Amino acid sequence: MDNIQSKITKHQKVLIQYITELAEERNNALGNDMTYQALIDTQGNHFQLVKIGWSGQRHIYKVLMHLDISSETGNIWVQQNNTEILIDRDLAKYDIPQKHFVAGFHLPSMREDTEFAVA
Repeated sequence: MDNIQSKITKHQKVLIQYITELAEERNNALGNDMTYQALIDTQGNHFQLVKIGWSGQRHIYKVLMHLDISSETGNIWVQQNNTEILIDRDLAKYDIPQKHFVAGFHLPSMREDTEFAVA
């Protein structure tokens, strides 16, 4: 297995566990009326945490977190993070360094000024 493929495989395993645990923790929280789902696509390397439910007469559907794994570099692209979680710090416990993350929601020119990957 080449270096990029082994990086992708490792990141897939970590993200499956991470997103699943986040959904379970939020579903088990006291006073929670929402449902949290881990949406996992290992073929396309897309991982999402979504919140679904009702608030009075209003239907709620919100993507809380969207992560992708690049097939070219194996880096984790943070496409969306609507949570208080600092994903790179959370995933450091799985030995994933900051240089394996891309802040996909920042302009490419802004990424150069961060501690993260640019692509």
